[in-house]
Amino acid sequence: MLLIDFQIKFCMNKNMETSSNLVLAKENDSKINFTTKTQGTNEIPLDPTLDYIRRYLFEENVDEEIIGSQETALRDLDLLEGRNHKLPMVFFEEKIRDEMFDKVLLNHGENYTREETSSIKERTTLKANYCQKNQYQYELINLKALLIVCAEAIFINDIKKAVELIQNIRKHASPIGNGTQRLACILADGLEARLAGTGNTIYRQLITRRVAAVDFLKIYEMFMSGPYPIFRVSYHCANKSILSAASNALKIHIVDFGIAFGFQWPSIIQALAEMKDRPPTLRITGVDLPRPGFHPAERVKTTGKRLEDYARDFGVPFEYHGIASQWESICVEDLCINDDEVLIVNTMFNLSQRSYEPFFGTNKSPNQFLDLIRTIKPKLFIQGIVNVSFSPYFIPRFKMVLLQYSRFFDMLDTLFAQNSKPRQQLERDILGPSIINQIACEGPDLVARRENYKQYHTRNLEAGFEQLPVDPSVVNECTEIVRSGYDERFFIEEDCNWFLQGWKGNIFYAISLWKP
Repeated sequence: MLLIDFQIKFCMNKNMETSSNLVLAKENDSKINFTTKTQGTNEIPLDPTLDYIRRYLFEENVDEEIIGSQETALRDLDLLEGRNHKLPMVFFEEKIRDEMFDKVLLNHGENYTREETSSIKERTTLKANYCQKNQYQYELINLKALLIVCAEAIFINDIKKAVELIQNIRKHASPIGNGTQRLACILADGLEARLAGTGNTIYRQLITRRVAAVDFLKIYEMFMSGPYPIFRVSYHCANKSILSAASNALKIHIVDFGIAFGFQWPSIIQALAEMKDRPPTLRITGVDLPRPGFHPAERVKTTGKRLEDYARDFGVPFEYHGIASQWESICVEDLCINDDEVLIVNTMFNLSQRSYEPFFGTNKSPNQFLDLIRTIKPKLFIQGIVNVSFSPYFIPRFKMVLLQYSRFFDMLDTLFAQNSKPRQQLERDILGPSIINQIACEGPDLVARRENYKQYHTRNLEAGFEQLPVDPSVVNECTEIVRSGYDERFFIEEDCNWFLQGWKGNIFYAISLWKP
């Protein structure tokens, strides 16, 4: 569907009144129920971004084509218009904890036996191979080459050629096809958004989509229980390093930048409870980006309730402080640092949420985040990063996005079935918005700024940090985890005291330990 000079209009009943009444019923501090009454208008023009909103903001079966339906278009429009028509974001009561949470989050992923992960691996691989055999006809089209030519056409403002190429790409791309087709589908959306000049609008609409903790847990479980060791190994490495640094502490304070749902911490609460002596007091300060809508701190507060529940069950003295804020706006006073605590700063794969570039129109330092960490002087700074590096210029950046994500989608295609719902949600709700932002946005709207581990290494040294080696015993344990039950194409290695993980020779993630 072309998104240039495109407008659809639906005629509604002329007797319907234009009004929108909102009733707010506040039951308690943690839950607000919304009751909305809405009438239509005589004529509703649809925004060109409707195609994106339908594709990404909507819980619909991707196997079905829903085009031209008046009911569907109006439903999409309600989501798209949002506050323009004063329709509030629906607020749900978040699930705190159940048996599924315990199975996935406790025991460092060891609740899944080797036989269980091997069985899942065998089933998913067979499904993926079956789907790949039925996609052979699409291999005749070089989608990657078409995407690069299309990006170049957009760069030189050859609109006619770009539109024709996007049409051709869409004929062969599919959100339920093989890895290349799935990635091409997302990249085509990004190119369309860039061509239409609606990149930031689309990205903002996508990130307002609410992903519940239980839905994210299903994605997390897909990795923990399936043939994907990286989350399990990463958290094992980080948590073992924390326990070693705080082995004799009476009070531990962990500041987690990018805490999200807090899935890293139930296992460390469990480990503290299993100590021979009385467990130390654990305080976690969870920092998360504010969520869109009326409840910017909703997720970070719910995460705190979940962790408090685990600490209560395991008998670990626990305090939690949630902060919903841009990282660069946080000051030392916000973190409430106490001298009698062993302070740990943790950032696992979330550093791309902030920009290293100077803020537009401000005098803030590019290294302000590292300056903050150096000021609070933690005993240990754990830095986990996604190992990619993108150029600030569009064409080189597009080629790198295509290359890096092609490798990751190839891994997903090898390990997981194409009809896997958690995989579809991962690609749509987590990878999709980030890719579109990197393709369709520029300047201050380009929020996902990536660097590789060597660039982070240089930046940390320049900021005055001293690198610490990862404990060799932890490296050996992680290596044994990967070798004992996972695909032989996964690898673990060390370089300049960085703990590296990847697939088929490509480094995806890197972890390092530092102190000021």
